[in-house]
Amino acid sequence: MKPTTLAKTAVPVLLALGLASCGPPPVIVRTEPTRFLQSTGTDMTQRIQRLPFEHSWRDPKVDITKYKNIVVRPVTTSYLKTEKWEESKSTAIPNKRGYTRQTRDLARYWTKSLNKSFSSPVCMFYKTSDTGAANTLILEVALTEVRFGQPVPEAVTTAPLPTGIVSAVATGLPVCAFEARVRDASTGRLVSTAADRRGPDIAVMDDGKGGLAKPNQKICDEWSDQLMKSSNLELFPKVRRKWFSWF
Repeated sequence: MKPTTLAKTAVPVLLALGLASCGPPPVIVRTEPTRFLQSTGTDMTQRIQRLPFEHSWRDPKVDITKYKNIVVRPVTTSYLKTEKWEESKSTAIPNKRGYTRQTRDLARYWTKSLNKSFSSPVCMFYKTSDTGAANTLILEVALTEVRFGQPVPEAVTTAPLPTGIVSAVATGLPVCAFEARVRDASTGRLVSTAADRRGPDIAVMDDGKGGLAKPNQKICDEWSDQLMKSSNLELFPKVRRKWFSWF
C-alpha cells in the first residue's frame, strides 16, 4: 500500500476517534470515586483550577506552612475496578490473573516513580519513612482503573506509516485513573485530596512497529511529577525561589 493511500485512510479514522497527533488529548470520561476517597467525605466536584487534575481539594483551615516532611506510601491496587479487565486482554494478558499481575507491577513501578519525584532536590519536602517525625504528611495513592494498550496486529498494516501519520488501527488505548489523599501523620487529619483519569497523548514512535501511544508507565510518571510540583505550589504558595518556577 502506498504511503499516500495510508495517509488518506488514517485521516478519517483519526477524525472519527477524535484523535490527532498535535491536538488535545482524547476525552476521558470521569468515573465515580471509589471507597478510597468516598470514605473521606470530600466533595469530588471541587477542583483547584491551576492544578492538572479532574479533582483537587485542600483544607483551607490547615496551617500548611508547618509541614516539612512527607511519607510516600506504596501505591495500592486494593480499590482497582477490575470488571472490565477484558478490555486489556492480549497475548501478554490472557486472563484476569495476568491482568492482576500486570496492574500490581504497574503499582510497584509508580511507587518507585513517586519516590523519585519526591526525592528531587526541587521538592520542598524532605521525603522520609518516619511517620513519627514532627510536621509530617503522609501521601496515599490508589490506582483505581487501568486499561493496558493493545498492540497493532501485524496483518493490519503492510507498509510503515510515513512520518507524522498516526496509526489508528490499535484496538485499545491505555487508560489510568488514580485517587490520592494526604493526611497529617500525627493526627490523621485530612489535608488534601486529588483524583484524575487520563489517556495517552498520541504520537508516532519511529520504531518500525506502528507504535501509537505512550504506555501506562508514562502516564504514571507524569502524575508523579505533577503531584510533586502541585504539592510545592499548593502547600507553600508564598514561597518563591529565583531558580524555581513552573507556573
